[in-house]
Amino acid sequence: MSDAPLPENTSYDDAVRELQDILQQMQSSELGIDALTSKLQRASTLLDFCQQRLTKTEAEVQAVLKRLGLEDAE
Repeated sequence: MSDAPLPENTSYDDAVRELQDILQQMQSSELGIDALTSKLQRASTLLDFCQQRLTKTEAEVQAVLKRLGLEDAE
């Protein structure tokens, strides 16, 4: 895949799988220098997406815990 924006229906698991594929390609030296740059840009996009999803999920969990009166139960 390229450095294209992620489709709206991209799941966290799909992004992690793609990141794992990129890492495997980098570790096995399958990539030339031009492809490496492209893959690094794509990995950055995927990492940003994953971080946003994790942050959103954490906020949702904290909101539920607060609503249940369990916000200190970390």
